[in-house]
Amino acid sequence: MIEYKFRQVTVASAAAMVIAVAMMPSDPAAAAGGGGPLVSQGRNVNPGVIPNQGKKYPELAAKWWQWAYSFPAVDVPFLNTGGPVEVSIGQSGHIWFLAGSNSGPTTRTADVPTGVSLFLPMANLVNDYPCPDPSFQPDSGESLEHFLQRTGAPYLQLMTELFVEVDGVPLRNLGSYVAISSIFTFTAVSSLATTVDPCITGTTQPGVAMGYWLLLPPLPPGQHTVHFGSIGWGQDVTYHLTVIPGHGN
Repeated sequence: MIEYKFRQVTVASAAAMVIAVAMMPSDPAAAAGGGGPLVSQGRNVNPGVIPNQGKKYPELAAKWWQWAYSFPAVDVPFLNTGGPVEVSIGQSGHIWFLAGSNSGPTTRTADVPTGVSLFLPMANLVNDYPCPDPSFQPDSGESLEHFLQRTGAPYLQLMTELFVEVDGVPLRNLGSYVAISSIFTFTAVSSLATTVDPCITGTTQPGVAMGYWLLLPPLPPGQHTVHFGSIGWGQDVTYHLTVIPGHGN
């Protein structure tokens, strides 16, 4: 399992948490950031955010990890320590990914075209398989997907004090943007097993993505600042973006 900081957490009641997240209860974990109910009677409390409805967020969470692990080890985007970045690499279509960071507060600058939505993680992980620990195995009769969801879900408790600001405006009710994906496959370079995730095999392997994400609609041309992260998860990322007109896909 990759984490921005390796941690230990009890797995008690993990299955119950998976069910609770899947059902999106009306009572949030207040520590997730933004008090109040997860949903507000169908209202989008953040009009500048595409709502977390249906399968879009879980599917994008899986694709985010496939994108992040498609790079050579030196270019993995969440390992970037700041400065100018070329965010167009590996991107296609009208939804582009922004990376988090596992190296403390990080500030990046980048250009994006008009017409591109941005999908970003406030806090996230991939629970992958197999791992060196021989005890990391599904229970008898348990599917690998449920096992990875069950054993990964307790880490959501550590993703506290979520925050997002877009051009200085803080967003609310961030606990409503939780997502747990179905099982998917990815391939990461084997050298990352010693620096990022000991479960990486260097071959195609399954995993489940989970965390708190945001899908921002296209920003208007000009300068924008997107600041996001989770104090409990140790993530604090700022992007200074220039949206360039006439360059949409």
